Amino acid sequence: MPDDRAYARYDLGVCAFVEPESVGPPGRRFFRLRASGEHGSALLWLEKEELHELATTIKRLLRTAVRVTGEPVAAASADTRADHDQKVFALSLGHDRSTGRYMLLAQCSDEEDDAIALWIEHDTLDWLADRAFEVCDAGRPRCAFCGAAAPADETHSCPRAN
Repeated sequence: MPDDRAYARYDLGVCAFVEPESVGPPGRRFFRLRASGEHGSALLWLEKEELHELATTIKRLLRTAVRVTGEPVAAASADTRADHDQKVFALSLGHDRSTGRYMLLAQCSDEEDDAIALWIEHDTLDWLADRAFEVCDAGRPRCAFCGAAAPADETHSCPRAN
């Protein structure tokens, strides 16, 4: 494994568990990655669009189709125990050919080394992307005519249906 300390202040090592989660009711959800690795754990907070883009990038990189994980999507627990709890500033994805592992580098600020490195096996990364699509899609239902998210506590007045 290359010396990733040049890229990140914190290295979780190989992560056996990386799961995308949503916290809060539909319409007011927050999104995070919960990761547990050899050298610690992290909660990495990101926007829904960032999570969706990460999943899309992973699927393109791995060249795999989206699959249903078969697990119910429920709101994450309020448990926030982790060694690192950070809002993500930027994400990078890399591959180490010598080990076959992928590195997800979560930049926590605009400081060069203020980042958390997660090393992820191919199958775990593929599952992460599948799960991220499910978590993103589990929010408010979309209008069949205009694609807008239906308001949580009122009826949707669709401009295309009027």
